[in-house]
Amino acid sequence: MPNLREIGRTGTSMTCESMVPTVTNVNNASILTGKFAVEHGITGNYHYDESSQSMIYMDSAIFLRCNTLLQEASNKGFRTLLLTVKDKLRRLLNRGATNSFSVENPSPWILKEIGKPPSIYSANSSTWLLDATLKTLEKKPYAIIYVSTTDYIPHKYEPRCTEATEYMEKIDEKIGLLADKGVILGVTADHGMNDKGVKVDLQKLLSERGIKTKIVPIIKDEYVEHHQNLGGSFYLYLERDLEKALTILQDAEGVEAVHAKNEAKKAYRLPSDRIGDLFVLGTRNAVFGLVDKGLYEDVNVRSHGSLHERDVPLITNQKMESVNEFFNKDAFQNLLTNANFFHFNFKHS
Repeated sequence: MPNLREIGRTGTSMTCESMVPTVTNVNNASILTGKFAVEHGITGNYHYDESSQSMIYMDSAIFLRCNTLLQEASNKGFRTLLLTVKDKLRRLLNRGATNSFSVENPSPWILKEIGKPPSIYSANSSTWLLDATLKTLEKKPYAIIYVSTTDYIPHKYEPRCTEATEYMEKIDEKIGLLADKGVILGVTADHGMNDKGVKVDLQKLLSERGIKTKIVPIIKDEYVEHHQNLGGSFYLYLERDLEKALTILQDAEGVEAVHAKNEAKKAYRLPSDRIGDLFVLGTRNAVFGLVDKGLYEDVNVRSHGSLHERDVPLITNQKMESVNEFFNKDAFQNLLTNANFFHFNFKHS
């Protein structure tokens, strides 16, 4: 990846931390607002609505509790654009942006310029989106553009295999073309990815001990082919036996940490009204889901959601000061500072 390497050499290249739980919606919301989940309100891809007692996808702007940086810029008179592969992110984060489209829901003008987009379950969906970004820079003036590619290839292929290498070479080529446009450019990720080998059925584990619970699979979304809705973190809602459940889960195979609501809020800056009574995080090798027979089942899936997918890269063509605690949510904020947007009084620290 010679272009990213050169960008990092002359600008900044570091490892930073993503938000926990390490899933798509939480982290894209944090990157695009510059805030922790306790402020923006997005706690997962999936959500239990206690008022209606229903499980729903957390993919609408109605869940967002603060403005995005695109919205703040638009309010100041700047033209802003949100580009995503997954339309769920466009629906969640497009409020206040001047314009937005996705690979799943493209604008008619871009179809005329670069053709019909490929399947979202392909490497080409990300490169098509970057081609759309390049074409947009040629055709339409936008002050700020946020581009969210897809993790389909990392879900399917381990690093340095042929498919992954070819994909990253294409991404690097497009990033080089963007850098050549003279833009202020930052590249980061919403989460990492790991091979998972065991599935743990937490609901059955507790049920066998007489504890009824509602379990929220935080990673669950419409894109089942990516991760089979198997991730390394769950929220649990219990009517009783909280301490008993906590003790059982702490001793369970595949469980790395269990946090009560207030502890989770403090440790990971999560809103207490949207995270259940317990927050469970898995070991590096484990995912949580339903098992037909027994409590454990061997699986072969690449996924995320746990603490082990927290470290992500940040590469930018700008010089950034290295600090002890730097999160992916800080990337966009710092780029805006370097671009001198902050004399327009953005409401972020």
